Amino acid sequence: MNEFASEYYWIIISSSFFLAGIVKGTLGLGLPTTAITILTFFLPPLDAVMINVIPVLILNSWQYYQAEDHLFVVRKYWRLAAWMIASLAVFSFVTVHLSSELIKLWIGVGIISFLVTNLRGSGWYIRPEKMRIWQPLVGIISGFVGGPTVLWAIPLTIYLIAAKIPKREFVDTMGFLLLVGCMPVLFGYLSTEVLVLSEIWFPSIVATLVATMGFVIGQSIREKISTDLFRNLLLWMFFIMGMRMIVEAIL
Repeated sequence: MNEFASEYYWIIISSSFFLAGIVKGTLGLGLPTTAITILTFFLPPLDAVMINVIPVLILNSWQYYQAEDHLFVVRKYWRLAAWMIASLAVFSFVTVHLSSELIKLWIGVGIISFLVTNLRGSGWYIRPEKMRIWQPLVGIISGFVGGPTVLWAIPLTIYLIAAKIPKREFVDTMGFLLLVGCMPVLFGYLSTEVLVLSEIWFPSIVATLVATMGFVIGQSIREKISTDLFRNLLLWMFFIMGMRMIVEAIL
C-alpha cells in the first residue's frame, strides 16, 4: 500500500463503495466490478478483492430479498447455481497461489469482458428453450472467472443479456446467483487464509454501510435517468481502468 493510500485509506474505501453501491442500485449489478476497479488504483489487487466479499454477500441478500418471485428464480436457475457453486469452490482455492500481477491481469481481462458484453449484448441470442442447456457451461466459467477475483457476475451477465429476459427478472436473478456464489468463495478464502476476518471485518463493515447508502440512492434514480446513458458512461470508465490494469500486469 502506497503512502497516499495509507493516509486516505478510509476515504478511498468509503468513496469507492459508495459509488459502487449507486451502480449496483441503478443497474442491479456492478458492485465488485466498480469497487475493485477503483480500489486497485490505491491498494494491492488481492486486498481490493478481499474487501468486496462481505459487501457482495450482504447487498445481494438484500437484492434477492426484494425479488418479486423467489421460487421462480430458484426453479429456473438452480442448475446454473449448482454448477457455479462447485466451480467457485474449486477456483477460490487457487487465489492463494496467484501473484499480484496475475490477479491484476485476471481482473483487467474480466473488466474488459464485462465491457464488450454490455456494449454488444444484443449480438448473441439464447432462445428460451436453450437456456437450460447453457447453464452448466456458464456456471463453470463463472467459477473460473470469479474464484480469484469475486467477478463471477461477468459470465452471468453475458448469459442473461443474451437470453433477453425482462429487466426485473434480470435484477432478481443476479441477486440470487451473486448471493449463493458468495458461500463457496468465502469458504475457499477462509480455508486458505487469503481472507483473514480479524483483519478485514471492519473495512468490510464500513464498505457495506456506505455501499448500502449508495444502493438505496441507485434504486431511487433507476427509473429517473436514462439507464442506457448511465451504463455506457460507466462501461467506458471500466474500459480505461481495465486496460490500465492489463498494461501494468504485463509490463
